[in-house]
Amino acid sequence: MEIEDFFSRYGEALTRGDLDGIAGCYGYPSFILGDDVAVAVAGEADVKAAFEGAAERYRAQGLVAARPTVTATTRVTDRIVDAEVSWDYVDAEGVPRSGSRYRYTLRATGNDPLIHVVVSIP
Repeated sequence: MEIEDFFSRYGEALTRGDLDGIAGCYGYPSFILGDDVAVAVAGEADVKAAFEGAAERYRAQGLVAARPTVTATTRVTDRIVDAEVSWDYVDAEGVPRSGSRYRYTLRATGNDPLIHVVVSIP
């Protein structure tokens, strides 16, 4: 399971606003959890609705790319991995202007991992 490659592809889909590509990175059902939110994600339509217009909103702020850095991984089983990822949202000069952190639980299906749990880290 190539975690860094997976998150690079995911970041590219986020940057392009590629809703099919973003939704294709998730396994279903999925779950999103944060201090103030808990959301069950039943299918692709939920992910597409959540990310619709996000790339345009970032571009309006002068941000042109979402760059992931995998800071930690824990192999839970042969097919399940927890990954902590820091995201930098960068401008046209490559300067990080904002960021976020998440813990993802991924499950391998075939050759590719899929996101099943996302936890926002304040």
